[in-house]
Amino acid sequence: MNIIAQSLGRRVIDKQTDGMILPDLIRIERRLVAASFRLMKLVPAKYVIEKAWREGRIDPAVGVVETSSGTYALGIGLVCSELGIPFHIVSDPVIDPPLQRRLEALGGSVEIVESDVRHPNVQVARLHALEDYCARYPRAFWPRQYDNPENRDGYTAFADYLLDQIGDDFILVGSVGSGSSTCGTICRLREANPEIELVGVDTFGSTLFGLPKGKRDLRGLGNSILPENLLHACFDEVHWVNAVEAFDHTRKLQCRHGLFAGPTSGATYQVARWVAEQHPNRTVLFIAADEGHRYQSTVYDDSWLRAHQFVAEPRRISVPLLVQLPGAAREPWSRIRWGRRNCHDVVQSSG
Repeated sequence: MNIIAQSLGRRVIDKQTDGMILPDLIRIERRLVAASFRLMKLVPAKYVIEKAWREGRIDPAVGVVETSSGTYALGIGLVCSELGIPFHIVSDPVIDPPLQRRLEALGGSVEIVESDVRHPNVQVARLHALEDYCARYPRAFWPRQYDNPENRDGYTAFADYLLDQIGDDFILVGSVGSGSSTCGTICRLREANPEIELVGVDTFGSTLFGLPKGKRDLRGLGNSILPENLLHACFDEVHWVNAVEAFDHTRKLQCRHGLFAGPTSGATYQVARWVAEQHPNRTVLFIAADEGHRYQSTVYDDSWLRAHQFVAEPRRISVPLLVQLPGAAREPWSRIRWGRRNCHDVVQSSG
């Protein structure tokens, strides 16, 4: 066998998802690096489900159930398809039809839940529907993306990859939804260097870092419930950005650097670029969580942006408002020095 054939042989993977676990590391600017995933939420879904499968905790006749309106559902669908087991996703009307069709094409079923008088918070309504499903099918396996610490453990390999490729002296910027990716990654990184800083990116209307619950135009990050996988004391700084800013920077990320990604990546790029400007001698790495294909008819569509009044003003200069308390945060962009404190201490602080 010649050298080329040997090289090609080493690159053959056993499963599609095996080739999607680690991101591309792309130098966006001299000290700014993107960890660009095809589908970041596949990382915990694959880790949790395959671990449970090996340990005999999944009934192949019943399979997996989870609540999700986005990429975690797709991660589950890909893994379950490879294992040949059924899956059921509890979602809500915000799920985009192409994603729902893809989940069904992978062999899953999708249940759409809407808020009502009993459950005005649609995420709570989804959890109640999921619990009802588990009562009917008690042998169904629930990965519990919000609360099962195995979802954080799934990011150990990613953290080790960063240590190997980047070293142990950089600032990590990541969006926060369940808390698993940022907290799982930084916990592992700080075993190598406790001084590595973590900057979290949230959005207005999200309750994760002490803001009141409200409408969230920017999806894919933020939450209206408080996940147990979110470890507040991991964060050095937190930023809140709105949809207009995030969508604008999503487009700039493609225009300036050719990186075709989703709006959470635009939000983290926006924050990471500013952080890099404040620390010109430090490497700043931001997590770009998924590709942009799902957003071609929304974020990448000029007419959609105009129709929903998400068009940014030209030639504006964006800088974050520094606040001492979460309640003082204002759109379009605010930040707080979190200081690795728990949420109660930050909210109650007098500054």
